[in-house]
Amino acid sequence: MDQPADSLDQTSQQPEDEAPPRRRRRPSGSIECQLGLLIGIAGLCASRLGQLWIAFDVFSQFTLQFAVVTAAFLIGWAMPRAKLLTAFVLLVLGIVAIGVWPHLASRETRVVSLLQPGERGLNVASFNTLWDNHDAAAVEAEIRRLDADVITLVEVGRALRPVLARLKDRYPHQFDCLEVIYCNFAVLSKLPLVDKEAQGKLSGPSYIRVRLGPEAGGLTVFGFHTIRFPHSLQQFKEVTEIARMVERTGGHKLVMGDFNATPFSRVLGVLQSSGNLTRLTSLPSWPTQAGLPQIAIDHIFVSPGLRLIEAERIGEPAGSDHYPVSARIAVPVSP
Repeated sequence: MDQPADSLDQTSQQPEDEAPPRRRRRPSGSIECQLGLLIGIAGLCASRLGQLWIAFDVFSQFTLQFAVVTAAFLIGWAMPRAKLLTAFVLLVLGIVAIGVWPHLASRETRVVSLLQPGERGLNVASFNTLWDNHDAAAVEAEIRRLDADVITLVEVGRALRPVLARLKDRYPHQFDCLEVIYCNFAVLSKLPLVDKEAQGKLSGPSYIRVRLGPEAGGLTVFGFHTIRFPHSLQQFKEVTEIARMVERTGGHKLVMGDFNATPFSRVLGVLQSSGNLTRLTSLPSWPTQAGLPQIAIDHIFVSPGLRLIEAERIGEPAGSDHYPVSARIAVPVSP
């Protein structure tokens, strides 16, 4: 049966309204910033776990870097747009700032206190010259430029041995243990040495020790170089023994060297507390690549009775992967 044209059966079906296509959501970087923030916080937490298990102490080396990561991604996450870009820029700026800090701090001498009657000022320095450093001329020039009254050299390789002889005019009093296995230290002094001792790693932690005469109040100077990660347990044992050795030594003591540990580490905490020492250094001194040192592992410590009168500074690497560190201390010399 025919139906009118306007009947439902004859009327073409009207398409239903189609939903508008969904607009793709642009990545905001929020998830990435949250992930970066979690990594930073996890790193900061891991840096404290060395107090429970010494193997985790390696994370303390990067405490500043983890703090930068945490701050950068937290700020980036809080930004209304360009979150990831903001975090990345802040991260780069933070790492650069860590590397620039020691250079800025070393541009001018910062006087902390003044010499008192009965005290003598001593410029002291520690320099890991790098075992395979062949730039002897640069090392010699840097040691002369530092002009310390007493300087401890670590990792003195064969190519640098002639430097010691050439420095006799500036440092007539010298002691080294370069012929002892695993003992590559040298102490150069403008003042007389009245006692000397050195030990290679085969008998325990390697070290060098000298005692100055009455001109420097009988000051005992130690030079150390501890083993590094992944030998964290061995490093902890070495530092524990070093602390006992220093504590047993009478008189005023100056302890310097490459400790492969930062001010945030459990290793240095043990050395300071058990050895009854005060750390004078905190500036990053390693590595030297790009001129932006990131980690403070070269240090100077003093025993009670010694005072800091000019704040620490870093020098020039002179072919090494470490910057030398130096400071000026007050040593009691009166009876």
